[in-house]
Amino acid sequence: MSQEKIDAYKKEKAGRKERLAKQKKRKKIAKIVCLVAAAMLVAGIAGAIIWNNRGTSVEATEGASVETSIEAASVETSIEAASTETSEEVASTETSEEAANESSEGSSN
Repeated sequence: MSQEKIDAYKKEKAGRKERLAKQKKRKKIAKIVCLVAAAMLVAGIAGAIIWNNRGTSVEATEGASVETSIEAASVETSIEAASTETSEEVASTETSEEAANESSEGSSN
């Protein structure tokens, strides 16, 4: 019986370092997972509070819609101005071509 106890002790002692190393790794992983989960929980709560404070504000909502409508109006104005400039350029090009044609006809006569 004592030989069986000695063999069991030697067997347990042989795998002790590996077992302790595995336990340390598991503890580190558990700590990291807990810290990440706690950080996510805190960030989620803070985000919800900020979202609710900004989302329910009527002034913030109205301000955003006013900015959007002003931006849309300025885009439309700039598009109209660009199309007006383009049509003026086309008209001036046509006028200069007609003037060139008339001057070449006048000099050839």
